[in-house]
Amino acid sequence: MAEPAERIDLRDAGNERLHGRHPADLPVMLLLALGFFLGPLKLLGTSWFGYLAADGLALVVLLVVFAERVASRKPVFATSPLSVPLLLLVAFCVLELANPEAPFIRSVMGLRSWVLYLGFYFAGFYTLRSVQQLERLYALLLALGLLTAVYGLYQWQAGPQAFASWSEYYGQYARLAWSARSGPVFRAFSTFVAAGTFGGNMALLMLLAFSVAASPRMRARWRVVAAAILAVMGAGIAASGSRGPVAHLLLAAVMAVGFTTGMWSKFGVAFKGGVMAAFAVLLIAFLIGPVVSERFSTIFDPQAFFWKWFGPLTYGIQIAREHLFGMGLGYTAGVPRFISDPAIRELPTTNIDSGYGSAGAELGFIGLALFAYFAVKVGVGGFQTWILLAPDRDAHESTHAPEGARCGSASSYLGAPRTIATGDTSSSWSSAWVCSFP
Repeated sequence: MAEPAERIDLRDAGNERLHGRHPADLPVMLLLALGFFLGPLKLLGTSWFGYLAADGLALVVLLVVFAERVASRKPVFATSPLSVPLLLLVAFCVLELANPEAPFIRSVMGLRSWVLYLGFYFAGFYTLRSVQQLERLYALLLALGLLTAVYGLYQWQAGPQAFASWSEYYGQYARLAWSARSGPVFRAFSTFVAAGTFGGNMALLMLLAFSVAASPRMRARWRVVAAAILAVMGAGIAASGSRGPVAHLLLAAVMAVGFTTGMWSKFGVAFKGGVMAAFAVLLIAFLIGPVVSERFSTIFDPQAFFWKWFGPLTYGIQIAREHLFGMGLGYTAGVPRFISDPAIRELPTTNIDSGYGSAGAELGFIGLALFAYFAVKVGVGGFQTWILLAPDRDAHESTHAPEGARCGSASSYLGAPRTIATGDTSSSWSSAWVCSFP
C-alpha cells in the first residue's frame, strides 16, 4: 500500500530551520549543473557521452532515492496528488513499447525521455526535507541561470562567426536568426541546444529569482542580487529571440496579481514585478537595442504568434486521429539528434513544437488524455501550493517560503508538462523538480 503524504514540519523545538540532508543531494546538484552545460558537449560532436553522462547521473539519483525508500521500509510510491496521474502516464508509456508503428529501439529511447525525468517528481518529493535544502537549490539554479544568461549575451554580442567553425553542428546553429526589417538577427542559444530552450529555462528561473527578490523575509542584499539576476536573465531571453517564454511570464504575472487576495497585496505584487521588469527592459535596451521590439511585439499578433503555436498542436492531434495509439515513443522527441550513427539518424521522427501536440502524436488520444489529466493535476497542485504559501498562513504551514514564491509556484507548473513531453534534458529535470516542491 502507498503511504499518505505527510506535512513536513520544518521547525524544531526552538523554532529554527532544520538542516536536513539526503544522500541524493550531491548527485542532484551535479546533475543540475551538468544539465545547463550539455549543449556544447553535444554540439562539439562528443557523440553518446553528451547523452549518457546526464542520463546516467539521473539514473543514479533515482536509484539512490528509491533504494533509501526500500531500506527504510517505506512504500516506493507515496500517495500524493500527482502520484496516480503520473503512474498512469508512465504505465501507458511502457505499454507503448509494443506499438507496431514504432521501431523498438526508438521506443526505448523515447521511453527514457518520458519516464526517467518524470521520476524526478518522486525524487524531489522524498528528498526535499528542509528549507536549507531549498535555499541551496535556489542558489545553485540562480547561479547557473546567471552564468548561462551572461554567456548567451556574450554569444549574441560576439555574433555567430565567433563559433561557426567549432564544429559542423555549431556551423548549422550559426544560421539561427529571426527576420527584422533591418535584416537577420542572430538568436543566441547559450549553452543549450536550441534558442527556445535557452529562453524557456531563463523564464523558469526568473520566477525563482522573483520569489527571492519579492520576499520581505529575505535579507536586503540577497533580494537585490536576485533582482539583478532576474534582469540579466530577461536580457538573455531577448538575445534568444524566443517569444514563448515572454508569453509564459506575462501569464504568470496575470496569475500572480489575479490570485493574490487583498488590494494592497495585489498592488505590492504588481509594483515589485513592474519595477523588476522595467530594469530588465532597460538592460535589454542597453545590451541588445530596440531591434528586439519588432520580435516581441508580434506576441499580440495572432498571425505571427498564436498560429505558430496552434498549428503544431493541430498537427499532433491529426496524427493521433489517424493512429489510435500514436506513432510511438520517440517520434517527436527523445531520439538523440547529435549522433552520427546512421542507424539512429534514419529513425523516422518529426518535429512538433507543442507539448500536447507531441503527446498526441506519440501516444494517440488515450495517451493524450492521460497526459492532459496529469497536466490538470499539476495545475491544481500549483494552485494548492499558492494557497499553502499565502502570507496570512502561520510560519509552520507556509514552511518559511518567500511570499514571492507564490508567484512562481503556480505559474511554474504551466511549463512542466510541455518540457517533459518534448524530452529536452535540461528543461525536463527542472520542470519535474518544480512539480515536487509541494
